[in-house]
Amino acid sequence: MWPGFNVGFIPVFRNPDLEIPLATLCVNPACPRPENLDDAVVCAACGQSLLVGDSATECCAKRYRCQRHLGQGGFGRTYLAVEEGSSPPVVCVVKQMMPGGDHPAAAKLDRFHREADRLATLGQHPQIPALLGVVDSAQGQFLVQGYIPGPSLDQLMQLSPDLGGEALVQRVLYELLPVLAYIHDQGVIHRDIKPANIIAPPAPQPLVLVDFGAAKAVADPAQLKQTATVIGSAGYAAPEQALGKAVFASDIFSLGVTCLHLLTGLHPFDLYSVGDDAWVWRPFVTAPVSQALGRVLDRMVNRRLPERYGTAQAVLADLRWSGLAVEGGAKRSPQSSVRSSGSPRPTWEQRFALSLPGFVANGLAVSPQGRAIATACSDGSVRLWDCTNGEQIHSFSRSLGMFGLGHRGPANAVAFTAQGDTIVSGGDDSQLIRWNLADYSGQTLPVSGWQISALAIAPDDTLAVGSGDGRIYLGPLGQGETPKILVHHQDQVTALAVDAGGNLLVSGGRDRTIRLWSLPSGRLTRTLTAPKAPITAIACHPDGRILSGDQAGHGQVWSADSPDDGLIIHKSPSPVTALAISPSGDWLAIGADDGQLTLINLQGLNQTTRLRHAWAIRALAFTPDSRMVVSTSADETIRFWCLDPVGV
Repeated sequence: MWPGFNVGFIPVFRNPDLEIPLATLCVNPACPRPENLDDAVVCAACGQSLLVGDSATECCAKRYRCQRHLGQGGFGRTYLAVEEGSSPPVVCVVKQMMPGGDHPAAAKLDRFHREADRLATLGQHPQIPALLGVVDSAQGQFLVQGYIPGPSLDQLMQLSPDLGGEALVQRVLYELLPVLAYIHDQGVIHRDIKPANIIAPPAPQPLVLVDFGAAKAVADPAQLKQTATVIGSAGYAAPEQALGKAVFASDIFSLGVTCLHLLTGLHPFDLYSVGDDAWVWRPFVTAPVSQALGRVLDRMVNRRLPERYGTAQAVLADLRWSGLAVEGGAKRSPQSSVRSSGSPRPTWEQRFALSLPGFVANGLAVSPQGRAIATACSDGSVRLWDCTNGEQIHSFSRSLGMFGLGHRGPANAVAFTAQGDTIVSGGDDSQLIRWNLADYSGQTLPVSGWQISALAIAPDDTLAVGSGDGRIYLGPLGQGETPKILVHHQDQVTALAVDAGGNLLVSGGRDRTIRLWSLPSGRLTRTLTAPKAPITAIACHPDGRILSGDQAGHGQVWSADSPDDGLIIHKSPSPVTALAISPSGDWLAIGADDGQLTLINLQGLNQTTRLRHAWAIRALAFTPDSRMVVSTSADETIRFWCLDPVGV
């Protein structure tokens, strides 16, 4: 049962296709009286065989008796049928290719076989009817698909106009967007998504997408630039599709318009203002719609293709980041590997804490193997700790003189190399030091400038160093090369992060900008100027999104698709001081100046855990298995928080 839904998400719906007495229908388009007795084998009016696949000139292993007319479109008509001779009878849907029209017979036959080939592949998805048979006989061309019991969304809205609402729309999005992603991955554009082509089987089965008669297979991306047949349903087709240039994003537009119909009960023609050249749907919703869902829908139905979502995955990501995974009772798609909202929720608990003797750990890094952590400390030391028991492994002490190796002031940042055999630290003294963990030796690296405020190391050991004067030093670690100097920030670089692939460096600064740099070249690819407050923390999610924390207490998400419109997913009463994302992408940790540590489940369980330090949190990091997060604080402690194994 779906939270927030009745069975089938309406109290009762009887299927008229199975309850009305059935006759045997003749599929001859020219037959004057197609209705026959339910056990007839030859049409009484025209003499044609009533069993599809039964012909004097063709041999077919299966024969189908058409019993009720379900609908008709531009390319064919559909019948409710049973497979003759099977025990028990197999209910199915027979689609007949319509004769006539402007296209020659050869072109129609080619379309028929192409549709059969598509359905043979697409029908393997559990939310697309399976192809059961193909009949190309003297009677005509027929496709036989599995029958999906249940009403279409169009029928549901006609039966109960006030049924639509945010919960229903969320269900539609979470269940059908993965289906769109699947068919698009197969190189197919549906081109006719609308309420009538979405079936709602009895609970707990997910929604099913039907009628691929208008679908287009794209073998070569260059085909998307060519003008093709104008196809689709009026009101639901995207502008480019109406011009014969459908693309994958055209299906996203149609699904978004379908959602507007479900929210308002009105046809799309009644929701678009020609004078304003804009959708006007909010005044007509039957129940309030959250700002987050409205934002997603507005982008789905944007008439300008560059400003619309390009992929179904991008829509799903925005839904998740907007916190819409369970709001209103919506459930995630069955394709999701994450547990349902009814399963036990994981909890975070403190495993142990270290009390530091009179200093603060300003910076933190976890080794690639997850066995050790390194801390950059306010007393100038850089220390290694065992993650399993909290014991100190080694301390690289501060310099005791002008020429000794070590920091001569607070150390601010530390990072491990990809192999985990070396750490690099930087501090207020502007020194950048490389520490070899095999013999605990050290080496000062050439960097000139103000204090070092941030460090990041890419998987290929490209080192990025952020400084107080707004410069970023970029270069290979330990090869004796002079680093490149990136000079676009106008104030202190406060945070650095590298994406999972090691191709992108993200920097944040007090100048209220976020800058994206290509690695290893250091070429500036984009500057985000939308942040309203100085950036204090940066993190990269595995799905490519960028997260920022700022002086105003906002946790914000940015994507390449909408660089000028960051989504605020967290608000703290005090400045955000640290961010970390688990390697699995499931958890976001946010540290604040008031000592609060917030852990947000990003997989749609609507779960936020709040833990506390006495004073400001300075740094955060997850272990590689995503089951432990380590935090340091101005209260002179390091705390180790573990995911409760009972809940996972």
